[in-house]
Amino acid sequence: MIAKIFPKSSGSFRNRIRYIFGCTKHDHAISEIRIISLNCLASDPLPSLQGGSEKDVLAMVAEFDQVEAMRRMSVDSDRPIKPVFHAMLSLRPGEHLTAEQWAQAVQTYMSDLGFDEDNKYVAVMHRDTDHEHVHIVANRIHLNEDFRLVSDSNERSISLDSASDLEDMFGLSKAPRPTETWGTTFSHAEVKAATHENDIPHKARMIAKIAGSIEATQAEGGDMFALVRHLRRQQVYIHLTKDETGQPKGIAYEFNGKIISGRKLKRSRLTFQRLITQEGISYDPETISELEIEIARRDQDDQIGVEERFVYVRFFSKTRQFNVKFEPKSKSEREIEAIVEMIQRFLSALFGIHFESKKEKERRESSYVEYFPDIALTRDMFIAAKIREHDESPSF
Repeated sequence: MIAKIFPKSSGSFRNRIRYIFGCTKHDHAISEIRIISLNCLASDPLPSLQGGSEKDVLAMVAEFDQVEAMRRMSVDSDRPIKPVFHAMLSLRPGEHLTAEQWAQAVQTYMSDLGFDEDNKYVAVMHRDTDHEHVHIVANRIHLNEDFRLVSDSNERSISLDSASDLEDMFGLSKAPRPTETWGTTFSHAEVKAATHENDIPHKARMIAKIAGSIEATQAEGGDMFALVRHLRRQQVYIHLTKDETGQPKGIAYEFNGKIISGRKLKRSRLTFQRLITQEGISYDPETISELEIEIARRDQDDQIGVEERFVYVRFFSKTRQFNVKFEPKSKSEREIEAIVEMIQRFLSALFGIHFESKKEKERRESSYVEYFPDIALTRDMFIAAKIREHDESPSF
């Protein structure tokens, strides 16, 4: 079961109540609507709607709106409030609950969120799609002496827990938690469009593609270049915004011609900083120019299974450093190391300064003997390693 809470609003309940009763739908769609539960005095609007009249719908709207009017006369406060609550409980295709079970589910869900019998509400089931779903419209104002509002603190978490309990209660399939699926909230319009087109919202498709690319990059220990390539294979492209130092400060994602910022897609995981600090996608600030070139590519020649074409090597001394990008013709690790050594010698000869790569530095500072199969072991290797270990040990 999926529980969705739509954005709250102020003012009249007219638009929400007209929507759930299908006032904008054709007669066939209205015939698939059923009232599941309610606690207001107005008559069922469906019979009159099928006859072409909205008088009973408007009577129900007036009953919901009257509560806020009574509150304004009783409560001396100018603080703006949003009393219009709208939620949807949706089953997966093929699942079914009886009208009595739906009524019990609605009562349980509303109670978990803090609504009582003194909160006006109506729950309506729609059956014009391949999955049953119930819309709940409720007034957050308690119809009592203090006219207090139902608290919305932690309501998203409470809603998820309540839906999980309902799944257990009625033996429904368990929906994954948003933390397990990179879930995010969707707008009312997106959910409505997805229902009509039998498709998931564009934002959800984009997040799924980005999530898969991030997980593939993490699995191979890749960096930002690898992420860009994985995204490109999914037809997702990124756009960077930079700060005054020329470094990325923001990221946006493009899919099917639509561009959405990482902050709007999923602020907790898809901003540039979150990719680095939380998702473990490494980024070297000195490669920003090369990264922008990689980002600008739109071709698909780097399909899955093709190895990286470029190697980035940093050479440094005490006073200078160089970042070298080259395209090796061979995939042999030994031959690549030979090319790196050749570049190192070239830089040393050109500037008259001894340069070494990061890997060479690690070798120099290590206390082990590096053995190559085609080089015979000699006693001098072990003596040199022993002397180096002795020289690096602290003296007192």
